[in-house]
Amino acid sequence: MSKYILGIDAGGTKTDACVADLSGKIIAIAGNGAAQWERVGLTKTQSALDLVITEALAKAGAVKKEVVKATFAMSGIDWPSDVALMRPVIAAIGFTTNVSIINDAFAALYAGIPDGNGVASIAGTGGKTVGQHDGKSVQTMGMRMGEAGGAGQVIGMALDRIAMEIHGQRPHSVLSTQIPALFGFTDVMEFFEAHTRGGLRFEEDRTPLIFELAHDGDQASAEIVKAVAKQHADDVIGIAKQLSFDGHPFKVVRAGGLHTSGSALFDDVFNNEIINVLPNAKMEVLDDLPVYGAINHALKYS
Repeated sequence: MSKYILGIDAGGTKTDACVADLSGKIIAIAGNGAAQWERVGLTKTQSALDLVITEALAKAGAVKKEVVKATFAMSGIDWPSDVALMRPVIAAIGFTTNVSIINDAFAALYAGIPDGNGVASIAGTGGKTVGQHDGKSVQTMGMRMGEAGGAGQVIGMALDRIAMEIHGQRPHSVLSTQIPALFGFTDVMEFFEAHTRGGLRFEEDRTPLIFELAHDGDQASAEIVKAVAKQHADDVIGIAKQLSFDGHPFKVVRAGGLHTSGSALFDDVFNNEIINVLPNAKMEVLDDLPVYGAINHALKYS
C-alpha cells in the first residue's frame, strides 16, 4: 500500500487540499469554496472538506486509508476548544490518527518558512498573525480582539466613515457617493436603510474599490488603508516581541489579498512600521500556495 501526506488550507473564501508523498513532493491539489466553520457551520464545513479531499486524492490516485499524516490548517481555529470541536468533524471524514489541526495562518508561515521559525501576517478576508521561535508558538486571538481584521476591517471602517460624514463628524468624501453607487443608490440614506433593514450586504470583495479610491487621492480612503496596514504591523510587532528574537534576523511572511494587492500605500505603512521597531525583520510576500505549508507542517509534526 502506498503512503501519502495530506495538507488542508481552509479559509473564509476557498479551501485547498494537497496530497504529497512521504518526502513532501506534491502529487495533486484540488480546491473549492469556503470551509470556515464559524461562517458556514460544522455540517457544511465537513461536506466542503470531504469534497475537496476526495477530489485531491482521486487526482493523486490515492484513497483515504493511504493517508498516514495530515495537517488541517483552518480559519477559525483560535482556541484549544476549537481543535476539540473540529476533531469529530475530521474523524467523520475518515482521519483519526496523526492529524494536526491548526489555524490556517500557520500554513502560510510554513509555506514561506519551511521550519516555521518566524512570523506570518494574514490580511485576507479577515486577519491573523502567528509566529514560532525556539519551540514557542503564539498567535493573535481573533478578529475584533485587539488585532487587525483584513478586508472585513476595511469594509467596516468605510461604513463607519460614511456614517460619520452623515452625522457631521467628518468632511464629505467620495466614499459616501461611490459605495452607495455600487448598489445603484444615489441617496446615501437609502443605502444605509437597505444595509440595515433591507438585507443589502457590503462585503469584503468590495475592498478593492477603497484601495482604488485611496490610490486616486481620496483622503478618507487613504486613512482607512493606512490604519488597517498599521494595525497589521502592530500585530506582527507584538507577536515578534513575545517570541524574543533578540536582535536576530527573522522573516515575516505576508499572505492574503491585502498583502498581495500591490498597494504601495498599504505596503509602505506595513513595512515601515515594522522596520522602525524591528530593524532585523525581513518582509516577504508569500508566492506559494499556503496549503504547501500544511504539507511542511505535517512532515514535521503529524
